[in-house]
Amino acid sequence: MTQVVTPNLKNFLANVPLFKGAPERALEVAASVVQPRNYESETVIFQEGDKGEALYILTAGMVKLSKVDLGGYEKTLTILQPPEFFGEMALLGNTTRSATAISLGNIQTYLLFADDFNKLIQTYPTVSLNLTTTLAQRLRGMDDEAQILSYKDAQVRVAFVLLRLYRSGVIELDKNGFATVKLTHQDLANLAGTSRETVTRALKV
Repeated sequence: MTQVVTPNLKNFLANVPLFKGAPERALEVAASVVQPRNYESETVIFQEGDKGEALYILTAGMVKLSKVDLGGYEKTLTILQPPEFFGEMALLGNTTRSATAISLGNIQTYLLFADDFNKLIQTYPTVSLNLTTTLAQRLRGMDDEAQILSYKDAQVRVAFVLLRLYRSGVIELDKNGFATVKLTHQDLANLAGTSRETVTRALKV
C-alpha cells in the first residue's frame, strides 16, 4: 500500500546519495513507495548468498557489511551510517547478496523494493547516474583499501582504518580533540584484517 508522503521524508531522501539532485517528482515517487523497517542490535539483515528483494536506506544507527573468507574468518568491508544506502548490488541483474549486513545497535531503515528501484533508475537519469557514481566511488575505495591492507605493518593498516572511519563520521572528535570510536576492537580488527590484540596494541602506541 502506498504511504502518505511527508515533507520530512522527502527532505531526508534528497540527501541520500542515490537521490542527490533528483527531480522533485522522483523524490515524491520514492517517498511514496519506501517502507519503514527497524532492526534491533546485532540483527542479521541479510546474509551473503540470499536472494535480494530490496535495497535499504539507513536513517538511524550503523550497519556493518562483511564477508567470510575461505578460512572462515570474517572480513568487515565497510561501516555505513545515514544517509547511506546498501543492498543495491543484488538488485542489479537479479543476483544474490554479495555480503552480509548486520546492525550495530538499533537501526532504522527504509526499504526500496526491486520493482520500484528499477522504475526509478529507468525513469530518472539522475538517479541512475547517482547509482553509477556511488558504485564507482565504492570500487575506488576498495582499490585503495586493498593496497593499504597489503602492507605487512599492522599499525599502518589500523591507522588507515581509523582515518577512513574518521572521514566517514564513524569516529568523532570532542571539543578537546579526543576521539570517540563507536566500534569494538574486534570490529576494527575485522576492518584492518588483523587480530583484536594487534588493534589494542596499535591504539596504545
